[in-house]
Amino acid sequence: MCNLVNVVVTGGRGFIGRFVVEKLVEKGYTVIATGLGSSPFREHPKVIYRVVDVTDVFAMNRLLAEYKPEAIIHLAALLADVCEIDPVKCYKVNLEATQNLIELSIAHKVEKFVFMSSSAVYNPETPEPVREEDAGKPILYYGITKYVGELIGLWYTRKGLIDFRALRPTVVFGPGRYRGFSAQYSSTIIENALRGEKIVVKNLDMKVNYVYVKDVAEAIVLLLEAPKAPSRIYNVGGFVCSIAEFIDIVRMYIPSIQVEIVPGQYVRFPAVVDTSRIRNELGWKPVYLYEKAVEDYIELIKKGNPLFDIYT
Repeated sequence: MCNLVNVVVTGGRGFIGRFVVEKLVEKGYTVIATGLGSSPFREHPKVIYRVVDVTDVFAMNRLLAEYKPEAIIHLAALLADVCEIDPVKCYKVNLEATQNLIELSIAHKVEKFVFMSSSAVYNPETPEPVREEDAGKPILYYGITKYVGELIGLWYTRKGLIDFRALRPTVVFGPGRYRGFSAQYSSTIIENALRGEKIVVKNLDMKVNYVYVKDVAEAIVLLLEAPKAPSRIYNVGGFVCSIAEFIDIVRMYIPSIQVEIVPGQYVRFPAVVDTSRIRNELGWKPVYLYEKAVEDYIELIKKGNPLFDIYT
């Protein structure tokens, strides 16, 4: 662990947030997780959960004043499906709240600000492998907010006001994910198969870059702890396969899986993503690939997590 002690995780109640909190606790941090709704966390001396709306500037100011964190991991955001329906609300949550939180972080002398971005900052037609410098032409409003959020953070860093860093994960899957466009061809496949429900997909041939949630949590904490992050913005990806191949992996563990193809529109993200920056600069690489990711997913569903309730 580096010299940080208290870390605020906005969106700590969310799908990725729970695994990030778990990873931080494993490394000895005291985590102040925020979210809306009841706490998913079991009682633990290193976890403090607070119901706080990230768009409430006064509430966030009180939180930072009370706990005086050395770092913030900003995960709270509306996902792509909601943003396409309500761009005004998406702007308020994904952009305005990010801007305000950076300003508050500076005022409270927060050392590091880690921002969860997305591969949605890339245009799906970008030639692969997609590199960090290829961002800038997103087609989803969600991707627009993530890209602009990065630019805002980098502006503050150039001014010498805060140490801003960001990750751009590909399609993140794992236990507890049930929202967002890409859930339908990642986590929903496993969840439905476990429940004995039919899997409905729109395209079996589409190539997807899947990254398991535990690998993403590891990357976030690694980025937090790194003494320096020279490139500031990093791609994070896992393994590439078609949706049909992903279903075949799941079928190895759940032979009774049923699939129905219903043609229709679907959202595609870049499949082949260059992760050489984070590998070379920070030493990160995915551990949960193919069968190992699916096997761990199913085991977690069956046994549960000792720190949090996956489905609260």
